Amino acid sequence: MSLYITPQGQIVQNQPVVELNENSSILLTDDIGRQTIVTLQQQPVRQIISQPSYIIPSYINTLPTLISSTYEYQDINEDKDLHAKVMKTLYTSFYNSVIPNQFPNFLNYVKNNKNHFTMVKNTSEYNKTKTAEREYEGKLKYLSENVYPKSDMYSDVKKYLNTNDVKWFDIDDNKKEVYEMLVNKLRAKLENLVKK
Repeated sequence: MSLYITPQGQIVQNQPVVELNENSSILLTDDIGRQTIVTLQQQPVRQIISQPSYIIPSYINTLPTLISSTYEYQDINEDKDLHAKVMKTLYTSFYNSVIPNQFPNFLNYVKNNKNHFTMVKNTSEYNKTKTAEREYEGKLKYLSENVYPKSDMYSDVKKYLNTNDVKWFDIDDNKKEVYEMLVNKLRAKLENLVKK
C-alpha cells in the first residue's frame, strides 16, 4: 500500500482519501503486519528577524503542516495465536507421545473400573496397578483433564520461558528442557495426589 501526503485540497488520482484533523491519527498496516500511526500536528508559526548592520522589516515565515509518523511493531512473542499453536503442539505431543512412550508408569496412577477412570488412593494401590495398552487412551485423557490440564501446562510453560529468557518462537531449540520440566510437574502432581 502506498501513502500519498498532499496539501489540503489536492487529491491524487484514483487513490483513497483520508482526511486528518489537527491532532487526529490513523493506523496503517502494511502487507507484513508492520503498523504505522500517522498523525497531523500543526507546526507553530515562527517569527524570524534578521538584524544586520542596517534595520530591515521583520517577516513571518509560516511553515507547512508537519506530518509525523510513529512505527509500532507487534511483539511476536506476545502473540496469543502463537502461544495457542505452540501449546497445542506441546500438549498433544506430551500426552500422545512423551508420556505413553517414555513414562508409561505414570498411567499406573490411574485405575480403570469398567471404563471409569479414577486416581489410585495410595502407593500400595499404585504398585499393584498395571496398565494395558487398550487403557492408555482413557488414562491419558483422565490425566490431561483432571491432573495436568492445558491451562496449568500453559502457566508452567510461560513461567519457564520467562525465567529462562526463551521466546515462544524459539521453543523448538529448548524442547527437551521444556518436556523435562512438564514431566517433573506431572510427576509432582501425581505424587501429591497419592497418599504414602
